[in-house]
Amino acid sequence: MEEMRKVADMRPDLALIGGEEFADGFEDVHAGLLAELGGGLRRVVYLPTCAADDGAAAVDYWCTLAREKLSAIGAHVETPRVVDVASANDSGNAQLVAEADWIYLGGGYPHVAMKILPGTQVLEALYTAAARGALICGASAGAMLMCARSSVMTPELIAAVGRALEDGPPDDWQLPPAPPLDCLGLLPGTICAPHFDRIGIGKWFEGFLQDGMTLLGVDEQTALVHTSKGWEVRGRGAVTILRHSLEAQRYGADTRLDDRFQVLGDGKR
Repeated sequence: MEEMRKVADMRPDLALIGGEEFADGFEDVHAGLLAELGGGLRRVVYLPTCAADDGAAAVDYWCTLAREKLSAIGAHVETPRVVDVASANDSGNAQLVAEADWIYLGGGYPHVAMKILPGTQVLEALYTAAARGALICGASAGAMLMCARSSVMTPELIAAVGRALEDGPPDDWQLPPAPPLDCLGLLPGTICAPHFDRIGIGKWFEGFLQDGMTLLGVDEQTALVHTSKGWEVRGRGAVTILRHSLEAQRYGADTRLDDRFQVLGDGKR
């Protein structure tokens, strides 16, 4: 009974992952999240919506990889192809999301998902699941999607980020301007920068922070996890918190943070 109470106290409801979530070495973080959901055959629904514009082959690749990796740790995995408004309004897909223990938002581009999800049955089911305590987890673009705001990934921005990820950003690197993007708002007042260990802190973030937002820089194979006990960092890397006029704060794995972010606030829709 005492062990069951401990698991309930640690039940996660939000997790932001900085990328490379299915690469070798991250299985223990996924397995830990699954165990904290209470054991048994937990239902995971993986949504490839952020990758919808990458084509059917890419969507199938990510759905297959998610099924393989998450089934291997003991989850029952569904991968509905929610890739357009019609599939986001499919009642069967919405029911899968509504009944899930863990909803996993995959990578791609957040603006792609935000063209599809608003006003649909699947998004309504996701918000309902979040309100009852299901785990909402996002990796890379999925983590960006969970926050209040992001940027439309224009071709110029995609090219600039791609060069920085490949070669590392120059010291004076600044992102090309891109329109702001309202996202799901599961973490009000925040914006997420995944793959942060490959980009680092520089002048670029000054333009990335919008309207006093707090930036959450999440390293690859690293998760920022919220439970009833607050926030903590898990995985191989660190999480960096940036605000205007304040020094960056960097938190390594196994660090507990103050419960400093409002969760599921009134502005989530």
